[in-house]
Amino acid sequence: MPPDNHQHFLLQEFSLVGLRNLKIKNRLIISCLISTVFPLFFIYLYTYSLYESSEISGQILVIALLMMGVSLTMTLYTYLSISHPIDHMIKTCQAISEGDLERRIKDHASDELAYLSDNIDSMVTEIQLLLEESQKSDAKKRELELRMLQYQINPHFLFNTLNTLRFVAQMNQDKVVSEGIRSLSELLKNTLINDREFITIKEEIDNLKHYFSIQSIRYAGSFHVNYMVDETILDYLLPKLLLQPLAENSVLHGSFNDGTIMEIHVRAYMDKTDVLLEVEDKGKGFSNTKGANGIGNKNVNDRIHLYFPGSYGLIVNSHPGEGTLNRIRIPVIRSDTEMQKIQGGTYVSGTDC
Repeated sequence: MPPDNHQHFLLQEFSLVGLRNLKIKNRLIISCLISTVFPLFFIYLYTYSLYESSEISGQILVIALLMMGVSLTMTLYTYLSISHPIDHMIKTCQAISEGDLERRIKDHASDELAYLSDNIDSMVTEIQLLLEESQKSDAKKRELELRMLQYQINPHFLFNTLNTLRFVAQMNQDKVVSEGIRSLSELLKNTLINDREFITIKEEIDNLKHYFSIQSIRYAGSFHVNYMVDETILDYLLPKLLLQPLAENSVLHGSFNDGTIMEIHVRAYMDKTDVLLEVEDKGKGFSNTKGANGIGNKNVNDRIHLYFPGSYGLIVNSHPGEGTLNRIRIPVIRSDTEMQKIQGGTYVSGTDC
């Protein structure tokens, strides 16, 4: 910056800072004195010294006084038009800072102060909405924490109790109850303690066997399960508990309830570069528009889409009187590294269905 421009910039900054240290009323008074009163006073003195006539000087003095009066009146009016909205703005902002978020400036004029007031009102409204959302979120969080405390169960106490009951059943030579308690204990252990999102296909099938074992106590003789699982894919990974909701639909809604034994087929096999998982029952079935979009099916499909993009997911085919076929298509996940890529959102889809 050239020296002259730099000096001019410093002078401008100094003058602005000096004015900003004065209140608006004092600024207007100084402005009125400099622009009106002093010039008129000097004009009067110049006229008096030039004509040396009291009549002319008196006329000039009267005109100067009238002009000063008009100038002071306009200065006072201008001051009030600026100071009143600013005072109202300051009082409102003080009330808001003390916690009264219902207060608003509500300046309906069309000048710069009204524009500033509208922006402050909008900002306070947005802050109020954010605080309300935060309060609702905190209340929801406290409610969830209370529910967690209400429903929290010590897993070790639960498993010790189940093992005790299983021991009593074995002493009484009640094999069915003993196996049911063992399956329930294993299933709870895999769902409560095992917090991994992905497990092996073998673990998923074992969980499914435990589930069927528990249900066979209640629905004894109403279904029979066949497993056809490719052993080469048992160590592949998949999201936990994909098959249990499908098996539950088959047991609870597929049976004819007339003494007929319903066949359930569980399959896991490769299809090119994908893994197919199937739960098929030869039960009473349903129309696709009636049951395919049930809560359990939707949750399974949503969980698959959460991890895998595109064409992966659950397809349900069912016909009344013919049974239901649930088919899940997921990509091959051979290692924890591939699983971490999926959880990090970097999985690249393979071939289409």
